[in-house]
Amino acid sequence: MLTLELDTLTEKRFNKLLSLHGSNYSKLINSVIDHRIFELKKGISNLEMDFVRYEQKYKIKTTDFYTQYENGEFGEDSHNNDFMIWSGEFESYTEFRNELNLLQ
Repeated sequence: MLTLELDTLTEKRFNKLLSLHGSNYSKLINSVIDHRIFELKKGISNLEMDFVRYEQKYKIKTTDFYTQYENGEFGEDSHNNDFMIWSGEFESYTEFRNELNLLQ
């Protein structure tokens, strides 16, 4: 049995959403989880496309880049805007993959 304590606004929104799923809690929760899985897969795919662009530009695989970046092996180049974005995207990618693995 699951018990939720919701503020008034959240409870109203939850009940509206539940009514769209025939008041079937399992159907609602599975729908929410399926949607999150879809969004994670879409985010992962978009990040992977960015990785291909960076890998071609800098001639290094993303995982190798991230390891070297974290170890400070790029020196002053670590302040390169691409490197900062790439490392942040890799961290997001890792978080997305971990969450996806939990949900599947």
